Amino acid sequence: MKKLFFIPILFFCISANLQAQVDTIYYNSNWDVTNNGEYEYFIEVKKTENNEFKSFYKTGEVRSLFYCTEFNSEAIAKSKFNSIYNEFSKNGDIICEGNFDNGNKVGLWVYYYDNKLIKSLFNYEKDSLNGKSINYYKNGNVSSEGDYLNGKKSGLWVYNNENNDRNYEENYVDGKQNGSYISFFDNKKIYQKGIMVDDWKNGNWLTNYYDGSIKSVVDFDNGNRKPTCHECNEYKKCKAIISNYFINSEIQSDWFASDDSYFNETKEGIEVAFSKEKNNKDFNINLNVPWKNYDDISLEVTFKNTEKTKMKYGISWNENEIENTSNQFLISNEGTYSVENLEDNLYLSTKYEKTTSINTEVGGENILKITKKEENIYYSINGVLVETQKLKEWEGSTFKIIILNEEKVDSTSIIVKSFVFKDTESYESVDNGLETGKFNWNGSGTGFYVNNEGFIATNYHVIKDASEIWVLCKQNGMKKKFKATVFQTDKTNDLAVIKITDSTFVPLPILPYQLASETIAVGNEVFSLGYPLADVMGETVKFTDGKISSLTGINEDVTKYQVTAPIQNGNSGGPLFDDLGNVVGIIESRLNKEKYGSENVNYAIKSGLLKNIVDLVPVTTQKGKRKKTSSLSQVEKIKVFSDYVVMIQTF
Repeated sequence: MKKLFFIPILFFCISANLQAQVDTIYYNSNWDVTNNGEYEYFIEVKKTENNEFKSFYKTGEVRSLFYCTEFNSEAIAKSKFNSIYNEFSKNGDIICEGNFDNGNKVGLWVYYYDNKLIKSLFNYEKDSLNGKSINYYKNGNVSSEGDYLNGKKSGLWVYNNENNDRNYEENYVDGKQNGSYISFFDNKKIYQKGIMVDDWKNGNWLTNYYDGSIKSVVDFDNGNRKPTCHECNEYKKCKAIISNYFINSEIQSDWFASDDSYFNETKEGIEVAFSKEKNNKDFNINLNVPWKNYDDISLEVTFKNTEKTKMKYGISWNENEIENTSNQFLISNEGTYSVENLEDNLYLSTKYEKTTSINTEVGGENILKITKKEENIYYSINGVLVETQKLKEWEGSTFKIIILNEEKVDSTSIIVKSFVFKDTESYESVDNGLETGKFNWNGSGTGFYVNNEGFIATNYHVIKDASEIWVLCKQNGMKKKFKATVFQTDKTNDLAVIKITDSTFVPLPILPYQLASETIAVGNEVFSLGYPLADVMGETVKFTDGKISSLTGINEDVTKYQVTAPIQNGNSGGPLFDDLGNVVGIIESRLNKEKYGSENVNYAIKSGLLKNIVDLVPVTTQKGKRKKTSSLSQVEKIKVFSDYVVMIQTF
């Protein structure tokens, strides 16, 4: 037997050609036909002049009053109902009323609580929900309210608590959640908000504390939580957290291995193995995390021993490829750990000791963690602090998981299970702890100082659509972030000068370079410094070099150089130096490789054009003489110039 499609509302009908006798049909609580010993409801089928019929409770009270022209006792929902329908409680109070037209629900349908107050209002067209629908609490306040279109939720739906305060609101298109979602605390402040697309969470989802300060910001892609999120405590101290479990089914952040042939994916993570045949010595995984090296951070990596593990493994951090600087924290299953500090290709310090904190058993796990708190660096193994250092300056933003097979043992392996990265920042100047959208800049580029008091040259296209401009630069050897405004633009030549407006900015020493006024010849060696793909490659300056390959740009544009120095997104606005250390151009663009089949065709604006707007910068009194850099090696030039090249972030 088929169940009624809409319960507790009951609809019953009778054929016009029934005989005069009365037939009684018994139903269980699901409205399936049953015998007269197990029934909950019954219908007396008898002919009346106006086709009016009733159903009854087991105890004899009227259950419903209905009218119809056809009745199907075994599949009640297939009956054809007409005119009004009323349903009653056992004490005779009405609990539902509505209308049918030729078997279809039409018009307004009303449902009641047992206290005679309205419970729900629905509107129908040809048996399909259409129009406004409202649900009520027993105290008369609205529980939820919204519209249906062709039987599916549509538009804004609002949900309240019993005190009539807003609980949450969501938007629908064709029955699926699409658009904004907002939920509220009972103090009417926002608890959570985000965007839904076809019933899936997408984009940034914001969660607040009761006082309105931000608790977390999590990014979603079609319901999948992205690896990076931000969490804050009640004191507005916030962490950017990246989690990676190296399992296909789990959240995966951006990372890449030095050689895919070294590892296999397992149910627990990636198993790194070596062999004598390949003469494997070392393996690393680069962790692309958006770390800002002026923040407090922590990074932990979990390893699991296998039966044949005999190697060193751990974390390499603070890496700067230009200056060949890094710090390493390694352990071995012989129960030793080491902390090694490399700066400018020199080992400044190495510590090697035994500890009981390392789990050396087969199948055992070890969690290595480094934590930076201001100038202090803490090293821990499985939650036990084993070393503390002071570090005056951080040189790089690259993190790696490294595994060393120094003894060249055959088939040795270890499983890398996960890493968790946390980046801590204080947002004391923002009332709510964080500003939505400030975790990720809309765009980034490069700039360089044109005087020592905070005036910076860049491309116009880097800053043209920005509502806010921030400059990431060095101050007294430490990375700082300052707000800036546009000072002057040359839209025709894609040039701009911005100025740092923050009062805490300290003027730099005299610039170690000058703008060249003459065009240099084809074949001259040049190099560039900049911040390409900063969200992936990190927020440290990157070096590329090449030669002048043409004195003109696209369509013989005489304002440009064509150069072979490779550039990426984010290099725009960076300085192009000649071998004497003069700024001969400003990096602008590269030719579309996919469209033109080109290889390493890049363009820079000639520095003579930049001088036209730099001449508008106020003249400053600079103490001291410009350092002579022409005799310095390229490595030395890079080290000196890097402090004068800045990253520009736009919002």
